[in-house]
Amino acid sequence: MLTLKKCRSVALSVLMVFTGVGACSPESGYQSIQGATMGTYYKVQFKNGGQCVSSQAAVDAQLLAFNQSLSTYMEGSEITIFNNDLGSNFTPVSNRFGSVVEAATSVWEQSDGAFDVTVGPLVNLWGFGPADSGDFPSSAAQTAAFASVGMQNLELQRTREGSVEVFSVRKNVPGLYVDFSALAKGLGVDEVAQSLVALGCGDFMVDIGGEVRTMGLSPKARPWRIGIEAPDATRRGIIQRVLQLTNQSVATSGDYRNFRVVDGVRVDHVVDPRSGKPADNSVVSVTVVHEQAMWADAYATALMVLGADAGIQMAEKLGLAVLVITKTSDDRFVERYTPSMTQFFLEFPE
Repeated sequence: MLTLKKCRSVALSVLMVFTGVGACSPESGYQSIQGATMGTYYKVQFKNGGQCVSSQAAVDAQLLAFNQSLSTYMEGSEITIFNNDLGSNFTPVSNRFGSVVEAATSVWEQSDGAFDVTVGPLVNLWGFGPADSGDFPSSAAQTAAFASVGMQNLELQRTREGSVEVFSVRKNVPGLYVDFSALAKGLGVDEVAQSLVALGCGDFMVDIGGEVRTMGLSPKARPWRIGIEAPDATRRGIIQRVLQLTNQSVATSGDYRNFRVVDGVRVDHVVDPRSGKPADNSVVSVTVVHEQAMWADAYATALMVLGADAGIQMAEKLGLAVLVITKTSDDRFVERYTPSMTQFFLEFPE
């Protein structure tokens, strides 16, 4: 799984939205809002009309409140306070926090442990956290980090206080550290999209660092077109596929930009929480289309860890629209996709 900081650098380049020159001009009736959040960019495009009016200040305020809950890079955030708490009692958390734990637990179970939001200590150990490392971690260090990893050590409880549902979470091992990076950007996209729907907006696109959710039509009066970059670090900007989406979200996870070479050995940033080591498979990119960006985000990460065969098997079992790109021993890229993904392919973009 990815830390938030590393996940950003990948998603910035793997998905590209095509709306055409002048798509956000006054003549088109669409407004564009852009800003920064979660260490990356955000972009919102929507068709003005009726109560469908928003502003950068409104989106900034919404995303600031979101980060104050789920950002591990904010000292006073809800998740930071939880991570720093050494107690073992149930701690009441916000509905957002509890819902994310619930979703993460679901994907953890569906992926047989390949998706795990407690894997942060291992990601940091292998040099993909805040502090870089130039060496392989020792066996003792791996064992120590592995001891506090595991979704089975994160317990969620739902109770009711009158008509109000209350989420509580507790750590079953000391040192448990949660990081929602593999879901957070997607959830942020979903929350911004939900606010636009509440305003009566019917045509919009929300993009946070490459996690995208669409509704209705683009400024060109057609489905939104999203480009998936070819997973080749030497050919930036080359498009592998173009998707056309309406009322769908898309997320891509890739490892071709975020890796280290230690003593001539490539070490990828995607850590398998089941083994405690970087995932060792041929998958270089996974794209998932789903109604909600949070789920697309989480599933893309899980499938990266599982590998092509197990990942496709899981995707087909769940009915997911997935494109997996693998790299062969002779440096060729090979596509594999589920049947439900083909409906979104634009074979000959104009």
